[in-house]
This record gives sequence, structure tokens and C-alpha cells, in this order.
Amino acid sequence: MPDPKPKRQVLCRDCGKAFLAGPYARWGQCCRWKRLNRWRGHVKKYQWTPERDQVLRERYDGRIAGRAAEIGASLGWPAWVIKKRATTLGLTHPAHRRDWTATEETFLLEHAGSRLTPWIAKQLRRTEASVVLKLKRMKISRRFRDGYTLDELEICFGVDHHSIDRWIREGKLVGRRRGTRRSGAGGRPLADGAGPADAWFFVDQDLLRFVRDNPTAFRLDKVDQVWFMDLITSGGLIRRALQDLKEAS
Repeated sequence: MPDPKPKRQVLCRDCGKAFLAGPYARWGQCCRWKRLNRWRGHVKKYQWTPERDQVLRERYDGRIAGRAAEIGASLGWPAWVIKKRATTLGLTHPAHRRDWTATEETFLLEHAGSRLTPWIAKQLRRTEASVVLKLKRMKISRRFRDGYTLDELEICFGVDHHSIDRWIREGKLVGRRRGTRRSGAGGRPLADGAGPADAWFFVDQDLLRFVRDNPTAFRLDKVDQVWFMDLITSGGLIRRALQDLKEAS
């Protein structure tokens, strides 16, 4: 197989920019796409005219299911083209948004982390997305509480898994296994040897005992401050926030 001819530096015929190319290149990447579109006779697939826009204004209603598909069928176009043009023309209707009440926020504080998000959404008669966004704004974890994972504990104490491994080996911290074999970051072995291991989890009472008996094993400036204060007050921060909300209402 013959060797390919070496590339050389040439100038683009349209804009004059230099580029590396073979012996037959005439246009660089800067202008080649224009030439290709011109040669192919490229035109837009879906052309909107004033008459079609007027039909869209008269018939489109985003609150009616299937209306975009109905208009698209009359034009022989897909529904997404109709919806996109309706958005451009300002024909869409903003979704009705219901403000969060103090009672609903109190409900989130009471059940977030102990009940799953779909259940909370059903009780509040809101969408799951709405509940998730509200929890993020309130900076509340929606994770179902059944103990801290190894990765979460690293974030809480501001340390890596080597420190947690040492605490377990020295008997300072009690780590429990979930009983399901797995590999990866959450299932990496600590004190049990090599190879995939059951995922670790750590419960509040064991963490509280570790903090009380080993106050110098970690640095206070590295821990997650809100999590740490809530841990040592046995949920006092959450209860205080609930009380403040009740008094405000």
C-alpha cells in the first residue's frame, strides 16, 4: 500500500486562512461547510410562512393534549416542529405554580430522609420534581435514611477512606455490613482484606459514640458543620427549625 502524500500548508480560496491539507484541497474547515451546502442545494426542511404562522396562532393550545400532533398532521410535520414554533411565537402557556406553605415545608422537614420522595409528593399532591427542587432549595437531603454509606461518611468528616479504615481497625468506629456483596467505591474493603466486599453503612448511635469517645481523631474544621451539630444534638437543629416554622405561622 503506497504511503499517503504528505500534507502541506495551503491558503483557503475564500478567506485566505492557512491550513494543512492534501494536494487537492482548496477550502479549509472555515469555509468548506459553506461550499458543501451550496453544492448540495441545502434548504430548511420545515419552512414557516406567514399563512402557516396564522394557522398556528388560531389553532394552537398547549393545554389541549394532542393539539400539536393534530396541527402537525395537517401539515405533514412532526409535533415537535409545531411546539418549537409555538414557543418562538410566544403561544405557550406557563404552568400554574402553587406557592409552598409553611405547613408543607414543615412536612418536608419531618419526613425528608425517612420517607421516599414519591410518597412525600403524593401526600402533598405535588409532582416529584417539585418536591425534589424544594428540598434542594431548603438544602435538605432526600436520601432514604438507613445509615450513612462510606462515601457519605467521608464527606461528613472531611476525610478519605484510609482514615475511616484506621478508625475501624483500631476499634474506635463501628462499621456495619449491608449483607449484599458488591464492588466499587461503596463496597471497597476496609478492615476485612482484599477483594470486593459488602457495602459499609454507619448509623447515628455508632457515630455519636465515636465522636464522644474520640474527639481528637478528626478535625472540626473539616467536618460538615450542619451535619455535625445535628448529630451531637440528636436532631436538635431540625426540631428547632420545626419550632421556628410553627411559631412563624
